[in-house]
Amino acid sequence: MTPRWLAVGATLPLLGFLLAFVVVPVSGIVASAFPAAGTLSGWATLFADPLNRDALGNSLVQGGLSAGASVLVGYPVGVFLGRYDWPGRRLLRSLLLLPFLLPSLLVVLGVADLLGPGGLLVGPFPGLGVFGHGLGGIVVVNVAFNAPMVALFTAVGAESASAPLEESLASLGASPGRVYREVWGPPSWWGALAGALLAFLFSALAFAAPLLLAGPAQYTLEDRIWSLDQILLNPHGAALLATLTLAFLAVPTAAYLAVLPRLAASGSRSAPRLGRRTASPIAVLLAGICAVFATAELLLVGAVLYRTVEPAGGRPWGAAWGLLLGPETTRALGLPISGAALNTLAFAAAAAAIALGLALGFVFARSLRPGRPGLLTALTLLPLLISPVMLAFALAEVWEPLLGGPREAWILIVVSQATLGLPFVVQSLSVPLEGLSAAPREAARTLGAGPWTAFTDVDLPRLGRGLTVAGLFAFAFGLGEFTATYFLVTPSFTTLTVAVYRLQGVRLPGVADAAAGLLLVVSAVAIVLSALGGTRVRF
Repeated sequence: MTPRWLAVGATLPLLGFLLAFVVVPVSGIVASAFPAAGTLSGWATLFADPLNRDALGNSLVQGGLSAGASVLVGYPVGVFLGRYDWPGRRLLRSLLLLPFLLPSLLVVLGVADLLGPGGLLVGPFPGLGVFGHGLGGIVVVNVAFNAPMVALFTAVGAESASAPLEESLASLGASPGRVYREVWGPPSWWGALAGALLAFLFSALAFAAPLLLAGPAQYTLEDRIWSLDQILLNPHGAALLATLTLAFLAVPTAAYLAVLPRLAASGSRSAPRLGRRTASPIAVLLAGICAVFATAELLLVGAVLYRTVEPAGGRPWGAAWGLLLGPETTRALGLPISGAALNTLAFAAAAAAIALGLALGFVFARSLRPGRPGLLTALTLLPLLISPVMLAFALAEVWEPLLGGPREAWILIVVSQATLGLPFVVQSLSVPLEGLSAAPREAARTLGAGPWTAFTDVDLPRLGRGLTVAGLFAFAFGLGEFTATYFLVTPSFTTLTVAVYRLQGVRLPGVADAAAGLLLVVSAVAIVLSALGGTRVRF
């Protein structure tokens, strides 16, 4: 077989998976809504509901505010990472992925524990309470997730500007401001813009933060779709709103895809230059912003851990852990917390194995036809363009009846986690693959090895670290996934993220935080190991 047809064959499992669990279900939802949505009366009915209008407005406001705040925080951090060399720079750059991998509920609980009613910082600083609930709390949660992403994009742009041009301007007496405006500023702006567009997408479709910190008044489109289907039992209305959400996603997604080539073009001109003086006033200011941001991220996690052992409600230190393992928690969840932990580990491991297996076929195809990502690469990014609630809603509507009902919900949970993690696994394997020399592979082919043998014997060993990082990343992603899982879950398949949310309504001090602490402990090893593997995950 020619390399072209081998590449096609190797990607058939990936294409089949995306077709079966993304394209067909989502198309079915859109098709079911189209007869009504395609008429003026259908759209009039959709927008006649004030809650639908509010959800659209909330998504725009929360997305815009969160994206702007993420740029304000993440841009200086990215400049400091991309323009200066200092001890611990590489480690911090890797650790910037951690907030994106942390379970969303963990960050929400951290904000509530720090800044909510009775929060650890609200006592000494009452004015901070506005950032612990409502719109302020939602924006803080979104910034905690998305500012690191803006920083990484900014760093890529800032460090990859033309070094010869910068040196030429400096030698001719150009001021630092002019060098910034004409050389390394524009690529850093493209990076910040790419990060801001993703921050808008993720924030406009946030699910957990509005659900826990604000309630229906601040529901986004994601929360409203969930409410229509799960609470109000109106799947047709949910399908109609999901169709609108697809159109809502189109503009920022198209803008993001248009910005990426400009960022890639600016990053292809030269290698990074570092080693700059870190004692200048600007560098000190940037270092201070970076330190404050890193401290704030650590405080969010630390607040949750403290609440797990805090003596509350007249109980001694650490009593929340005993309550977490007790009968009250089992009655509230419908299964012991150990069962929720086992479900979490099993679902995440299965999802990571599926995503890694599908990604390997893609990587093999790329090794056969290097430099030709083409349409398939774009298709692997398709799950990023579909919100988790929409994906879960589509899977439940199309596949749940075929699988026999809620009794097989675990299959859809695994599929949803694998689907949502797939783009990151593919990209994290593509990064090390692009850095591999083709000479050893070609030598193996010259000596008589077939394409698959050359790939497994030559490329896979050299991708070993990348495989480990990609697998750990997918595993950590599955551990913390809440949105799609909560939409699909049944009591017997409860995961730790769902347990944290449900325990929020139980009047047992610290129990929800104890469950979040257990989730953090379970996630920590995979997250740290994937971060130590380097910034191999791309967006």
